[in-house]
Amino acid sequence: MPSRTSLLALLLLATTAAVLVVDLARPGLAAPARSAVATALAPAQRVLAGWDDGRVAELTAERDALAAEVDRLRAQERDAAELQELARSSTAAVVDRTLLPARVVAFASGSTPVGGRTVTVDVGREDGVLPDQTVVAVEGLVGRVLRVAPTSADVLLLGDPQVVVGVRFGEGGALGDVQADPVPGLPARGHGQLTLTALGDTRIEVGDRVSTLGSPDDVPYAAGIPLGTVVAVDPDRGQLGSTAVVQPFVDTDTLDLVAVVLREDG
Repeated sequence: MPSRTSLLALLLLATTAAVLVVDLARPGLAAPARSAVATALAPAQRVLAGWDDGRVAELTAERDALAAEVDRLRAQERDAAELQELARSSTAAVVDRTLLPARVVAFASGSTPVGGRTVTVDVGREDGVLPDQTVVAVEGLVGRVLRVAPTSADVLLLGDPQVVVGVRFGEGGALGDVQADPVPGLPARGHGQLTLTALGDTRIEVGDRVSTLGSPDDVPYAAGIPLGTVVAVDPDRGQLGSTAVVQPFVDTDTLDLVAVVLREDG
C-alpha cells in the first residue's frame, strides 16, 4: 500500500500537470489556479521537502563513505605497485640484503645533531632498524639511518653538508667521493646537485654513472647502490683530483616509499 508521503507526491505531480495543461491552453486563465494550488499544496510540499532533505543527507553520507573506501583501496593498490617496483629495481638487485619497506612521514631541516636534513620513516627498532643502516628508494641511494626509536627512525639524507660518500664511477669503476659542497673556486651547483672528486688523476666523463663504493659491514653504506650521473665536468683549476657535477637519481624533496637495508646483525 502506498505511503502517505508517496500519495502526497502523486497528488502534487498530478495537480501540477493539470495546471500546466490549462496554462498552455489558456495562459491568462491559469494564473488564479496556480496561486490556489500553491496555497493548498504548501503543507504537502513542506512534508516532501523534509523527506527529501533527510534522504539527501543519508545518500550524501553513503556517498562520502564509499569515496573514502575507494581512496583507501587506491592507496593500497599504489603501495603494492610501489613495493613491486622496488623489489624489481636495480637497487634491490645489487643489495644482497633484506629490504624493509618504509613510508616517509615527516621532514626536518637543520634540526639534527649534525645540523642536516632528515626525514622520519615509519619503521624503527622493533622492525630491526639500527643506526647507520643504508636507506634506498627505487632509483637509488637516499641516505643512512641517523637515530632510531621503537617504531620510527630518522634518516640523514644524501646531500647533507656533512655527508661524504665513497663511490665508484665510469665503466672502469674508478674511485672517488661525493659530497654536497663543491671545492672552493668551482662553479656553484644547482639545487640537489653534488660534487664528485676523483681519486688521483682519473678522468671523469659526462654520462658516467656513480654508485656507492661500500663500507665494511655495510656501515653506513652498502656497496653498488646507484647514486647518480655526471652531468658536467669542472674545468681544471689546479685542484687535487678532477671534479664534476653529479645529478642524484633520487629527488630527496619528494620522497615517499623507501627501504632500509637490514644488516645481517639486524
